Amino acid sequence: MYIKTIKDENIGPIENVKIDFPFAGDGTPKPVILVGENGSGKSLFLSNIVDSFYSMAYPGFDNALKKADTGGEEYYKNISALQIKIGKKYLYSYVTYTDEGIYYIFKAGQLSVKDFNTYNNSDIPNNRWKINDNYKSINVTTEEQSTDIFSQNVICYFGPDRYEKPNWMGTKYYSTLDNEHLALNKKEQRHLDNPISIKSVTEQNLKWLLDVVVDSRVDIEKEGENYNTKYVPVDYILKLGQTRKNVETIMSKILDKELYFHLKSRHYCQGIFEIRLTKDNSVLVPSLDSLSTGQIALFNMFSTIVKYADNQDMEKSIRLDKIQGIVIIDEIELHLHPSMQRDVLPKLLFLFPRIQFIISTHSPLFLLGMNEEFGSENYEIYQLPNANKISVESFSEFQKAYTYFKQTQTYMQEIRNAIKDYNHDESKALIITEGATDWKHMKAAYEKIKRNQEYENLKFDFLEYEPKNSNKQATYKLEMGNTRLCSMCEEYAKLLQPRKLIFIADCDDDDTQKKLLGEFKRFKKWGNNVYSFTLPIPEHRRQTPKICIEHYYTDEEIKTSKDIDGIQRRLYLGNEFDKRGYNRKLNICCEKKNKCGPNSIHVLDGSEHEKITKLSDEEINIALPKMDFAEGVLNNEEPFASFNIKSFYELFTVIKEILEDDET
Repeated sequence: MYIKTIKDENIGPIENVKIDFPFAGDGTPKPVILVGENGSGKSLFLSNIVDSFYSMAYPGFDNALKKADTGGEEYYKNISALQIKIGKKYLYSYVTYTDEGIYYIFKAGQLSVKDFNTYNNSDIPNNRWKINDNYKSINVTTEEQSTDIFSQNVICYFGPDRYEKPNWMGTKYYSTLDNEHLALNKKEQRHLDNPISIKSVTEQNLKWLLDVVVDSRVDIEKEGENYNTKYVPVDYILKLGQTRKNVETIMSKILDKELYFHLKSRHYCQGIFEIRLTKDNSVLVPSLDSLSTGQIALFNMFSTIVKYADNQDMEKSIRLDKIQGIVIIDEIELHLHPSMQRDVLPKLLFLFPRIQFIISTHSPLFLLGMNEEFGSENYEIYQLPNANKISVESFSEFQKAYTYFKQTQTYMQEIRNAIKDYNHDESKALIITEGATDWKHMKAAYEKIKRNQEYENLKFDFLEYEPKNSNKQATYKLEMGNTRLCSMCEEYAKLLQPRKLIFIADCDDDDTQKKLLGEFKRFKKWGNNVYSFTLPIPEHRRQTPKICIEHYYTDEEIKTSKDIDGIQRRLYLGNEFDKRGYNRKLNICCEKKNKCGPNSIHVLDGSEHEKITKLSDEEINIALPKMDFAEGVLNNEEPFASFNIKSFYELFTVIKEILEDDET
């Protein structure tokens, strides 16, 4: 049994996706790989498949679902309207299988069965489906159907929380699920022996491996001058030994050596297994505890497939190329060195041609290895949230990684050149801000603050620049950001600077706060005329200290609107929306709902992925760009000219202290 199609609609970032799963000419499934940025819906997509597994297991196995505290069973995946994409009325996931017309449906929100059938060219019956109610269904309803599926197929899910205990960790700080040899466990009625979700299986797998190795050994007896096997025929022992060879093949791929598992004598206290080289019988790994976290994670993943087949029927574990089923792996590259991602993972997948692998990854190296091992025609890559089928070369994260590397070098050099060239008056300090709007707010505030005699003669310049994507004419167009700002501090502090360099960042990122201020209360002295600090917290933001420069104004000032192209536009705050990104009173919604909610003061300006629209017209962005807001303040334009700049005094007090600081 394999997955035939998946159709997901309006689930989180996924709007409308359909994947027809690929098969080779002989009917074997091709691996399917999901890529995309964080938040693109990969785990959500996989969770619907895994939920269908649990739904299939429920009729046949009492332990398929966990017992709820209130009695009965608890869903693996709860039905929630909170996952419905903003602006939509419903969501659903529809999974179809190749065997006997099996299908699974997960639905929330306002959707009728008639409309669902129309959208999917399906004929789902009307039983229990209510247009406004949540709904979940699978047409595996009998114990016989359920047990047949799980007795004939390896079905399992390796989630991103599949952690393994390092060999150096104390036992009491780690828990396992099983304390007995699997071979000694009694088969229970209606008990699923192969759990669907797999976590922390090192101990169970090693106990199973012990059973496999013991089964492959023979009893011998001397008869005259010869030694003969006793009790069990040789051909049967050879068959039992094939499962062991299969597991050794997996480990051989991982360690890139031809090897075998050697069972040590019982008096050894440091582990019962060691790994030896086939060619000369020398010890390669003295104990399985000596394997790295990545190596044991890989071994567990692929030996579990063999173990599950073996649990169903020993005959199924003898031929790797005959093991059939569906294996879901989320973030397959976890714990793995780049060389293992590229060179080892694809080889292990290739061992199981009848397993339908559905995999998510962020690793371009893994994809390059897949291309070499399988060939471009024998697996498929889909990029979420749109499920566009792409090639390795089109994998956006591969391109981004390469492009980012090149751009970082270029951008850093551009910043260096700007700092070097900007106003050669070494008697003045140079202030470099995290963002292109920050210096504009500071400069506008200083024009008013310097009327105060205490601040009128501060000698500094701002590094005045525009963002890289700006259409405005400017001498300097730079891509700065908090990460580059931190890097610049470290770089410039290595050599004595001819004038003071003052780096200022927002106070909304803990790592940046630690690097640019650390334990210092006012500012950090890096040495060699390099200083840094993060925005001091004004009095009216004490309760919400993670701020950016716009938070120096009051909420009312931040919400000041301006007419642009006949539309009243303004900045918005996250607390103007509920957690789903809606403001019912104003009849508007925000695209970036994770920045919304009653406790959020995130400033929303309608930039990429933060669009704010009216519910009646989702095309027009009604938010004011932060840059337009900053330009209005800098140019003293109405309605921004009368803003209160009281909060900026503390910032310029810190600057004054730095200017007066004598490093000697």
